[in-house]
Amino acid sequence: MSKKSSSITFRIDEKSERGLRKLAEENRISLNTLANQIFSDYVECEVFTKKFGTLKMSTDTFRRILSVIPEKDLVDLAIRGGSQEAKEFILFKWKKLNSSVVHEFVKMYFEFCGYGRCDMEKTEGKVSVSIHHDLKEKGSLYLKHFLESLIRSTIDKPCTTTTTEDTVTLSFQP
Repeated sequence: MSKKSSSITFRIDEKSERGLRKLAEENRISLNTLANQIFSDYVECEVFTKKFGTLKMSTDTFRRILSVIPEKDLVDLAIRGGSQEAKEFILFKWKKLNSSVVHEFVKMYFEFCGYGRCDMEKTEGKVSVSIHHDLKEKGSLYLKHFLESLIRSTIDKPCTTTTTEDTVTLSFQP
């Protein structure tokens, strides 16, 4: 099912137009598709992350912060982040807690916030989430506990998790 679309006209400065056209060409997409992606990201994510008070930082900075935090404190931060802050954000944006909005949050968290690349697969009896990131071993530890506490606190499901230095794979029943 395709989304309904409408036509709208904007005036933008020439420098922005050149930049947008260059980005569209580099990504091998139409200018229209790029504009839709930009507007969608803004409306679906950016507005809520700004209102909620989310910070953006480089992967290198986050990796350096993770490297100096003692493991016990890192686990505590991840559990609090997944069980409290993520839950609060979900309620702030979607106004409800269920497996569908948790799925949307996880996609947004990784695609928009930059914590890694996320692949999700949902079958009849299992949801699998695989994350590949650039945060090293402590990043895997953080993401493991963040995601496990998110799933437990929002949809009350136990998880099975496997980690490596650069990946976290989590599965649970829907």
